[in-house]
Amino acid sequence: MSKAKIVRDSEGRFYGIKWICPGCDVDTRGTGLHVLPVNWLPAGETVESPLVAGKPHWGFNGDLDRPVFTPSVLSTWDEWQGDGVPPKKHVCHSFVGCNGAQPGQITFLGDCTHDLKGTTVDLSDAGKQPHE
Repeated sequence: MSKAKIVRDSEGRFYGIKWICPGCDVDTRGTGLHVLPVNWLPAGETVESPLVAGKPHWGFNGDLDRPVFTPSVLSTWDEWQGDGVPPKKHVCHSFVGCNGAQPGQITFLGDCTHDLKGTTVDLSDAGKQPHE
């Protein structure tokens, strides 16, 4: 299985690349999917989805088996804990395939709130994600 997969919009146009973050996968009980607009198009394509127009784009090496994204990837979100309860803050900040990580690996930075902060691990197979 590939570590990353192509994502398309409802019209079939290239949207970006998805991958599963093993830190967020554990932290959010199996929903560690990240989707990034990238400065790359699949072979033979010349147009990307208008849904990503004006959004930041990451560099991507074009290798779905051993992906590299630049610069770092920072995701933050709040998890609802119930009425009247402050939300749980989540941070995932990483380098994928660069700055210490080999292609296909992810290095988690010290500001992550999950258990993999400060480690380098292999990316999970994107094919295991049930939501295509």
